Amino acid sequence: MRVEYSHDVLLPRVALVCALLVITIVGLSAFIRLSGAGLGCSPWPQCYGQVTHIEQRGILQTAIAPTSTAITVARFSHRILAVLLLPLMLVLVAGGFSKKSEPWSERWVALFALGLVLFLAVLGRWTAGARVPAVTLGNLLGGFMLFALCWSMACSGSRLLVGAALSGRANAWAWVAVLLLLSQITLGGYVSSTFAGLSCPNVYGCDLPNPVSWDVLNPLREPIVNSNSVPVNAELALVHALHRWTGAAAALAVIVAGIGTLGTGLRSMGLILMALIGIQLALGLLLIYTELSLVIAVAHNVVAAMLLASLLGIIRVHGTHQRL
Repeated sequence: MRVEYSHDVLLPRVALVCALLVITIVGLSAFIRLSGAGLGCSPWPQCYGQVTHIEQRGILQTAIAPTSTAITVARFSHRILAVLLLPLMLVLVAGGFSKKSEPWSERWVALFALGLVLFLAVLGRWTAGARVPAVTLGNLLGGFMLFALCWSMACSGSRLLVGAALSGRANAWAWVAVLLLLSQITLGGYVSSTFAGLSCPNVYGCDLPNPVSWDVLNPLREPIVNSNSVPVNAELALVHALHRWTGAAAALAVIVAGIGTLGTGLRSMGLILMALIGIQLALGLLLIYTELSLVIAVAHNVVAAMLLASLLGIIRVHGTHQRL
């Protein structure tokens, strides 16, 4: 019994360490990506289109722009943490399948997470200097999903929570919130990778181009920015508008899912979830008012990852409770 107990406690703790590593990597990745996308250039926002103009001529920004100490440290830290993550994932997979009497219930989640780590490692080879949004989206969604999976495995250690089961309606809303949040995160990554951050400079609405070109949603299309137009990159206002509209729908679903946890053993997790969505909405507004501050943009990415992980954690604990 002592061996079984240590096995069940150790693996969620390893998963928690993995989650902390991944959220740090997500933050570093966002800092590197957004700095390279022009958010760190000066004077801002006049320099917003310069990077893209250079890339359109086939010259990598990293080849001509001086690399700051902060970016160098961030890249080095990103690589070191990514290297540390792989053996921990192997421990989760091996531990999940090694217990013969009753294998760890999260073993398949661990295996999928290991697959994501390998996918991101391969994708990283094409990330530097990539000019199509598809590469950025692959890194972004892969990193977010990896953090969410690690957090959900860590939450499996909370299966002793009393009354952790949600109602069927609350559980359904949690899944709706996950789907909407994934869509909103995808569109957010598309906004940054296509330089559409200033396509809608007003808080209350976006002036869509007439006619609307749906080709701007093609992830294999290289972004072309006209930095002389007002607003900057106005032809991509549709992307920014979709990000906002999906964000509003996701926020509503998250709040409803959070309310559904009240009165259950998941109340604290639900309150954290609703606090995170409030912070995320505030950060989104601040991004507009500050014309895409780099610090706020990085925080916006990190909180989005935490939101997705919190939702999947609630769903995982509910599912574990249902199996008991």
